Amino acid sequence: MPRPEKLLLVCVNERPPERKESCGTCHNSEAIGKAFRRYLKQHDLNKRFRSTTTKCLGVCVGGPHAVVMPDNVWYAGFGEEDIEEIVESHLLGGVPVERLLAPNLEENHG
Repeated sequence: MPRPEKLLLVCVNERPPERKESCGTCHNSEAIGKAFRRYLKQHDLNKRFRSTTTKCLGVCVGGPHAVVMPDNVWYAGFGEEDIEEIVESHLLGGVPVERLLAPNLEENHG
């Protein structure tokens, strides 16, 4: 199988909720990751684009979090209802979905 054009990494890291917010525990990101894969397969895009789950991406608040590579575009606070827009606008159209972009924490706290 050829390498995908873009790779979407969806954080599914889990922590006890009393310790720290996490994408998997607090935001049901495992279901979102599965929904991304299902959407890509249903629309015959799973050979061009790959969605996979990963552990902590390093930003835990305001999740779930995902990153599109090689674009290095980070998303936060999205849900299953946003999958079509992310795929159509960003993966297919090359235009990131502005309203779902994660803030650059280095710019905000640097």
